[in-house]
Amino acid sequence: MSAGGRPGGGDLADGVFGGRERWGWEFVVPPGVVAHPDEGNPPVWVEPYFPELAELENRRALRLSGPQNVGVVLAILVCGMLTVGLIATALLVVVFLAVSLGTHPARQHGRARQRAVEERQRLWGAHQQRVAAWQQMLHEDRQAQLRRVAVADTWFPVALTSGPARIDVVGGTGDGWAALLATFGGPVLAGGQALLVVDMTEQAVALELADLAARRGIPVAHVPFPAAALRTDLGAESDPEDLAESVAGALATLRPPGTDTDLHTVDVTLIRTVARRLDAPLTYGRLAAGLAVLLRLYEPEADGSGPLAPHEVALLTEAVDSVGRGERRQNELHYVQEQLASLAETPSGEVRDRPTGQWWQPGRLTVLATDDLGPRRKDLADRILFFRLLHALRTRAFPPGSGTLVVAGADHLGRDALEALARHARTAGVRLVLLLEHLREGALQVAGGSGSATVFMRLGNGEEAKAAAEFIGREHSFTVNQLTRQVGETLTTGRGGSYGEQIGESFTSSTGPGGSNAHGTSLSRSWQESVNSSAATSTTTGETTSRLYEFTVEPTQLQALPVTGLVLVEAAPGGRRVVFGDCNPAISGMPRVSPSPR
Repeated sequence: MSAGGRPGGGDLADGVFGGRERWGWEFVVPPGVVAHPDEGNPPVWVEPYFPELAELENRRALRLSGPQNVGVVLAILVCGMLTVGLIATALLVVVFLAVSLGTHPARQHGRARQRAVEERQRLWGAHQQRVAAWQQMLHEDRQAQLRRVAVADTWFPVALTSGPARIDVVGGTGDGWAALLATFGGPVLAGGQALLVVDMTEQAVALELADLAARRGIPVAHVPFPAAALRTDLGAESDPEDLAESVAGALATLRPPGTDTDLHTVDVTLIRTVARRLDAPLTYGRLAAGLAVLLRLYEPEADGSGPLAPHEVALLTEAVDSVGRGERRQNELHYVQEQLASLAETPSGEVRDRPTGQWWQPGRLTVLATDDLGPRRKDLADRILFFRLLHALRTRAFPPGSGTLVVAGADHLGRDALEALARHARTAGVRLVLLLEHLREGALQVAGGSGSATVFMRLGNGEEAKAAAEFIGREHSFTVNQLTRQVGETLTTGRGGSYGEQIGESFTSSTGPGGSNAHGTSLSRSWQESVNSSAATSTTTGETTSRLYEFTVEPTQLQALPVTGLVLVEAAPGGRRVVFGDCNPAISGMPRVSPSPR
């Protein structure tokens, strides 16, 4: 370890190149201390029961007390004197007293009580020992869990479980990509596979991995493009037709999609015409010189020397009329010649030539970089290099299953070019890693294709972060979104009244001696009045739960990721998998890092 507490160079290289392939590490908080299953079941003291002592207690309760004994003696005396005489009565009293004294349980009760006290003390001591053992067991279990938590692994490798043929890394910075390349590239190189990094970012994203590989004695090749390809015989890698298609395809990506599609055919014709009339070596500089001949702009040196031989100039001069004399063709001829001439400018310093066949070597890191060029020349170099790579994949220049191809910063090449690269890499059996800085329309349509996994790194742009969150997906949850409470009250009142009147009249008469007449009248009236009232109160409460879909990863989380933070999304065998991780290679040298995924 270095003085600052971070792994030293050797330790970091050992950590990065050790273990299985991973794309970062996932931080997992170890499980905390959990209660022992018996923590809620302490030993319970049960008061012992002594049958002998209980029986003696019952016997004591049934015995006569002193006054009762005196009463019995007096009763015997009175009854005996009245019935059997004094002597017999005295004898009965003596017998009663003898029996009472002989059966008194006082001594037995004392001895039984002493034995019960001793037994209870013994049982209480055993109970105290059980309580102490229970407390000791809980303490030892807690200490064991604390020791386990203190040494438990907290960082677990983030590995791809689906075995994807392509990994799309979207977002991030140059430092973040450098950390990611070092983290996953170390085990790839340690396993003896080839690793080809095509760096179009001008940020040297493979520099850290190259430095660590050099410390481990792993060969590293830096290939500056196009400087390392200016003397390469392109004819040895492809025939004139394929070469023309490759260069014309690169030039076509400089135009907006769908515009001037016929110019692609013109470019193919021009380049093929020159390539067929040149001898080996067929270089970019000689192609540009051949196009200059078609433009009648080629001027050899005073001594007759130049990039083209006299017979080649003659053959090309004969083909001037075959390429057409129209203004559109002449303008396109000028354009193609200027592009290839700018690409073939001689670099400063001596650069070793690296043909395509040397880009892919098992157990070696090869870095192809388009650095230190002007904006226009670099853009052209990116596209020419990209289509040379496509041609190498199409012609199976890289053995299938023997390594990984990383292309960094190819966003500007467009969706069609990226899809073509992914298609040819899959057909060739080469694992492809695309490092895309932005999640724009082209990258959004390319990311997450069939048989691929996606890694999201920091996305500062809000729209891109939102698009990434939509890509990752949503999860549903049930949430209470409405609470209702209704209170009702009903009040009813009533009033009623009635009146009644009844009149009755009766008349009786009798004849004969002493006859009489009787007349009677009766009158009755009644009044009734009733008042009633009623009140009712009702309360109703309600709760509404809705199924809501929310982002699995919020856009703000993607915007706030650390430089080396990442979110891995893949279709794992058990279902869609979303994992947060960190690809800082220094984690490999930290303590409590697991060698296996969790």
